[in-house]
Parts: sequence; structure tokens; C-alpha cells
Amino acid sequence: MITLSSGSFFKRILARAAFNRYRQVFDMAGYAIMLIDNDTNRYFKVNRAAADLFGYTEEELEGMTPLDLFTDNETVDPLSVSGVKTEEAIIRPARRKDGKILTIKVQTSYQEKFHVSLISDVTEEYRIRRALELNEERLREAQRIGRFGWWEYRPETNRYFGSGEISRIFTDEPSDLSFSYQDNISFTHPEDRSYLISAIEEAIEKKKESYSLTYRIITPKGKVKAITVNSNVKYDESGRLLYRYGTCQDITETQKIMDDLIAARRHAEESDRLKTTFLANFSHEIRTPLNAMLGFLNILTSMDTTETEKEEMVKLIEVNSQRLLRLINDMIDMSRIESNSMEIKYINVEMNGFVNSMVSSFNHELEASGKKNLKLIPVVDKSKTAVYQYIDELRLSQIFSNLVSNAIKFTDEGEIRYGYRISRNENRYAITYFVTDTGVGIRPERLDDIFLPFVQYWNEDVPKVQGAGLGLAICKRLAELMKGRIWVESLPGKGSSFLFSFNTPVMIE
Repeated sequence: MITLSSGSFFKRILARAAFNRYRQVFDMAGYAIMLIDNDTNRYFKVNRAAADLFGYTEEELEGMTPLDLFTDNETVDPLSVSGVKTEEAIIRPARRKDGKILTIKVQTSYQEKFHVSLISDVTEEYRIRRALELNEERLREAQRIGRFGWWEYRPETNRYFGSGEISRIFTDEPSDLSFSYQDNISFTHPEDRSYLISAIEEAIEKKKESYSLTYRIITPKGKVKAITVNSNVKYDESGRLLYRYGTCQDITETQKIMDDLIAARRHAEESDRLKTTFLANFSHEIRTPLNAMLGFLNILTSMDTTETEKEEMVKLIEVNSQRLLRLINDMIDMSRIESNSMEIKYINVEMNGFVNSMVSSFNHELEASGKKNLKLIPVVDKSKTAVYQYIDELRLSQIFSNLVSNAIKFTDEGEIRYGYRISRNENRYAITYFVTDTGVGIRPERLDDIFLPFVQYWNEDVPKVQGAGLGLAICKRLAELMKGRIWVESLPGKGSSFLFSFNTPVMIE
């Protein structure tokens, strides 16, 4: 017969057996188990795995706090530091006794008087994961820098999938991409759609394993981009399309650079051609006045020359000397402009006096041309006491001289008006200068290149006149140097108007 006292004895035996089984599990667990007293925040029981993990003995760990083990002390323990209890697994760094830093995963279960932490070493796992994340980050950065990404198309879903950079290319937004075949066509520039469709259909029809296409797209924001798509194609044994995949690269900037290089090459070739033509013309233009001057000098030294003939020869020598001097000055000025050594000296120039000061020299040039039915008319604003502009007087005079000289060359009869007119916008005055003639005019197709160097200003319907093709180019460069611009309005057979203005202060009295 079992007594009550015997029952209490058996309860104690059973309790001890249960504790021993718990202790065996506790000690033999393959992961660290650490019990923390809620009142003292100290470990009061740890297993062998915990001791092995941190490099301490069990006795050394018992009595320590989480602050002694973890390196991120500000967030080491939700209970002891922040007062927030969580049973979610936390990844954090920890320090072994030998100083080695570990990455551990902590799973905590909170009880009334203590809490239990299950700890595992995830250092290698975390290192591999971080390496993969770093490689992915580097790949994304490489895609961003190179403006390329990957894509895949599945016919059973009729959808494209792609990386974030593909989305940036097509939509200007760095997100995962998913759109239909029809959407892809709609992204394509209207002028390139038929090309894209036929190229894809041809590749599939001919069972091509790869192909490359370059075409344009338009993003939802209206930006036009040039892209290159490299595609691999997979088929099943029967030749049915399984899927397409590949890369897409934004080559807009590269294409622009190539276009600029091609344009620069064409410009250089055209410039070389024009310079060659110019050198041929220039040598002719120099020889002509020199030969004339030498011939006239021989006549002057002749004993049979009358005084009247001598006076005529001297005038002709003077005209050719001026022509030769202008050619040389044009070359020097063009060289200075091209080398950025042309100096601009601004002063306040009174315009009525300036225009009137040119009358004598222009009339002399007209007289030398022998054109009796041509008039030169200066135009000034007589309603104003004085009109000033902050300008380089010498370079302004040079522009007028070139334009008036051209007008005389290309106008046989009628008139040439030169001067300025005043306009007012709100409280600001502006001056537009002009040289207008009733000459041969300029064909519309010549207007775009009339200011290029070495391009001569004549209408193909009339005979070629003398000139090296630098005058208008110099006018344009001088106008730009003085913060201005020059343009032309012309009708063949009716005449031309050269106009120019400067963005410098104007004062009216």
C-alpha cells in the first residue's frame, strides 16, 4: 500500500527526471541557448554551445550582460535598452573573447521572470549574402553607367520582363519592367515601327538564334532615345518559339557623338575644300592688282606718256593698291579672330556723326567704280540731338565698309542706303544698322552659307566679281565679338538688306 508520503516522493523523482531530460537537451543543443534574468539583465544560465560560440567558459558567461557581448551597444537588446519586447529574429554583430567579430541571429522568447535567447552563428551565411548583394549592386551600377539592362519575352504570356535599368530606358523610371508586345511597339518611334516588326518576324521565321537591332523609342515623357537590342532566341525541338531574351542599351549619347563626329568631319572636309578654293582665288586676287600696278608703272616711266595719262595711271595704281591692302587686312583680321586675339575697345559712339564721317570715303569708292547711275544715301535719325551706343567704333566702321563695298560691287544702278534706325521696347532703346541695295540679290539656297569664310557673295546669274570671300565672314565674327548678330534679307533681282545689331547700351539725347 502506497502512502501519501510515498506519492510525494514519486512526484519529486518524476520532476527530477524531467529536469534532467531538459538539462540534457539544453546542454546538447547545437545552437547557443542563453537565459537572462529580467530583473538584473544578466545571463544566469548558458549552454556549452553558447560558451563555444563566444569563446568563454559557461561560468564566465553567467553573470555577464548582453552589453558585454554585442558591438552595437545602442541597440543591443530590445528589453534592456529600448524597453520594446519582440520575438522576431534579429541579426546583429557580436564580439568573441578573442576579439573576432561574429554575425549572429538572435531569437528571443520572453517569460515572466526571464527570457530565453536562441543564438546561431550566421557569419558565413551573412558574408555570402552581403557579397551577393554587393555584386547585384555593382551590376545595377554597371547597368546604370552603361545604360543597359536585361530583358526576357515569353510568348505564352505575351509580356516582356526586364531589369530596373530597362525600365529607366523605356519610361525614365528605375523600376521592374513588365509590358506587352503591343506596348513595346507603341514605345517605338513611329518611323521605326515597321522596321522593328519586320526584323523580329524575319528572325523568328528564319529561326535565327540571335539578332541585333538599333532603333528609336519615345518615352512617356516625350524623350526620343536611340537603343540597341541584342537578342537570343530559344526554340523547342519542333522549332516552336519558347522565349527571347537579351540586353538593351541606351546609345542616345553615343549616337549623338557619332553624328557630331560625322558632321565635324563633313565640316572639316568642306572647310578644306573652301580653303583650297580660297588660296587659289587669293593668289589670283593678289596677282591681278600687282600685275596692274607693275604695268601702270611701266607706262608711267615711258617717255611717250602725257600728263593726263600719267594722272589716270596714278589713280589706277591707287585703286589697285587699296584693293591689295584690303585683301591683306582681311587675311590679318581673319587670323586674329580665329586665334581669339582680336581686341574689342568699347566707347560711346555718337551715331549721326559716325555715319556722316563715312560719306566721303564711300563716295570716293563709288566714284572709283565708275557706276554713274548708282547713288549712296546715308540715313540717320535727325529728330534726336544725339544718339550713342557703347561699341567699338573701328570694328563698326569695318563692318559698314565691307557691306557697302559689297553693295557697290553687286549694284549697277539704283541706290545704296546705309545707316541706322531706332526702336524702343518698354524703357529700353535699341539700334538696328543696315546696308540696303537694289542690286542682283542672293538666291534663297545661298542665304544659309553666305557668312561662311571663303564663300563668295555673288548671284550665279551675273558674272563673278572680285573678292576673296572673307568680307561677310569677318562681319559676322566682328558682330558676335561685340555681343551682336548680323543677318540678311534678299530677293534675286531686287536687292539685299544686310542688318546688324548689338546688345550694348544705347543712350538718346
